Amino acid sequence: GAKPEGGSKADRSKLVKERNREHAKRSRIRKKFLLESLQQSVSLLKEENEKLKSAIRSHLGDKEADSLLSKQALADAAGAGGGLIASNSSDANKVLDDPDFSFIKALQTAQQNFVVTDPSLPDNPIVYATQGFLNLTGYTLDQVLGRNCRFLQGPETDPNAVEKIRNAIEEGSDMSVCLLNYRVDGTTFWNQFFIAALRDAGGSITNYVGVQCKVSDQYAASVCKKQEEADAAAAAGSSSAGLKQES
Repeated sequence: GAKPEGGSKADRSKLVKERNREHAKRSRIRKKFLLESLQQSVSLLKEENEKLKSAIRSHLGDKEADSLLSKQALADAAGAGGGLIASNSSDANKVLDDPDFSFIKALQTAQQNFVVTDPSLPDNPIVYATQGFLNLTGYTLDQVLGRNCRFLQGPETDPNAVEKIRNAIEEGSDMSVCLLNYRVDGTTFWNQFFIAALRDAGGSITNYVGVQCKVSDQYAASVCKKQEEADAAAAAGSSSAGLKQES
């Protein structure tokens, strides 16, 4: 009876070794894949960052854009980070070797309040949210992942602004709008909201990035007034164009 026992021990040890080898191989493949996708994400984020900055300038004008994009404002937004973005490859490997893959923490230091959604999933849900977004809205990560961003809307949110966001998502175009949003406790804040589509090499939309920027009541009032005037002018233009077509 002792022989089979010994045989099974040897078999078990062989299995364990094979499993360890397989794990190590998978880990290397996963690390390589994650590193490549991170590098791609970083270059995409840089590109989107520049696009968002120019969108802010074109929508808000230089003076307002300068105050939003000032070094101090951006430093305050990034101030929660603990310097987790690696400055050299050995540090980067430490982060990659961390069993929890601390990428979310590392990415949090790179931007401020934003969410990433996935339009390939039903109802275009949030798949990533920064700590800044959670701090601003009062929600926890568990409460926002898998949900569409509309939970930020409430009774006083302008339906025209919501429709503009919906149209931008349908068209895959970048846009900015100022609207009233709601925190988890029901309190409100004015949000200068920017949305941009992220595309793959083939030009297909893979994700949307929604950036939230809390602004003062006074600032929101002036921006909303400009939005209303622009909407009224656009509506007048389209109705006169319609009349011309009918006549």
